[in-house]
Formats: sequence, C-alpha cells, structure tokens
Amino acid sequence: MLSRMHQKLGTAGFVIAIVALVAAFTGAAFAAGGLTKQQEKQVTKIAKKYAGKRGPAGPAGSPGAKGDAGAKGDAGAKGDTGERGPEGPEGLEGPEGSPWTAGGVLPSGQTETGAWADGLTKEQVTFIPLSFSIPLESEPIAKILGEGETTTGCSGSVSEPSADPGFLCVYTKEGFKPTDVVTVGTWGAILKSENTFGFPLGGFGSFAVT
Repeated sequence: MLSRMHQKLGTAGFVIAIVALVAAFTGAAFAAGGLTKQQEKQVTKIAKKYAGKRGPAGPAGSPGAKGDAGAKGDAGAKGDTGERGPEGPEGLEGPEGSPWTAGGVLPSGQTETGAWADGLTKEQVTFIPLSFSIPLESEPIAKILGEGETTTGCSGSVSEPSADPGFLCVYTKEGFKPTDVVTVGTWGAILKSENTFGFPLGGFGSFAVT
C-alpha cells in the first residue's frame, strides 16, 4: 500500500502525507524542517482533516505534599501614639481612714496597748521604759496591777489590756510586778523595779492607755 502511495504521490507528496497523518493521529507537533511553505500548509490541512476528536479529560490527580512555610515577614512599623482621652469622672469618696496622722495625738476615747518585761539579779534595781507609739494629748494617771488584780480605771487583764479614759494601766502576767512609776508623760512612762531578795527575779506583762 505504501508503495502504491509513493508511486502515485511522488517522494515529496508521500513525505508530506506521512508527516500529516502522524501529526493527526498522535496530536504531536513536528518541526517543518526541510519543507517549503506550500508543503507546510498541505501538512496542516491534512492533519486537521484526519485528526481525531479530543478525548475526555482524565481524573484529577491526588493533591501534592504541603510545601514548607515561607520565611517570617518583617514586623510592621509601630504606629503613632494616639491622643489622650478625656478625663474620667471623679470616683466615690473612700471610707474614713485612721483618725491619727503623723504629728497628731491619740484621739479621745481611743486605746493603744503594748508589752513590758524585766529581769533582775539579787538585790538589783532596774528601770522599765514604756513608749506610746501615738502621743497623748495629756499625761495619764498610771497604775500598776499584780497578776489578776483590777482597780478603778483599770478593769482589764494581761491578755486583754484596757484602760478608762485618762488612765495608764500596767498589768502583770507572772513573777514580780514593777514597784513604782518613776515618771509618766504624753510620750510614755518609766517604771522602777527593785529586787530586795537574795535570788534573781523576773516578770512580764502588758499595758493599755486611753
């Protein structure tokens, strides 16, 4: 068959026909290489005539692997500071604070408390200072009470010291009680302890002043 086509078309026509048919059946594009412009047109015409219809699209392929994350971008420029907003409304008044401020005195009817302790060797005299953390407006009347004792103006105890207004009450827990008040003022007091026995003594307690 090819021999008869060759004889009928001649060498040039036979080559053109073969190239056109191959292009038509395979869908491939061939370089015209060595063909004249007229021969290229003939190849294209024959290829179009015998080309088959385009087949249906094949199924979609599976997704490819996820690519690596890109490099982190540069941080954006910091924006300008906004304008200051309007001042808010005034808040509610807070609860009343401590009635005493630096440089003042203990308010009337208020009590402050503290502790004392002392130790004496035999036949020794010592002095016990009592300091008021808040000064008084006037000096109080000082009273010293033994363990479990009470008196006018001093009705408390060593564990719950108290004093009526204008009194300084010194309570004894155990051991000896101070023997005397050397001095008392708005700042505090100084007590005296005297051991007349031939062995050491000790004592401690609390105080309250109002």
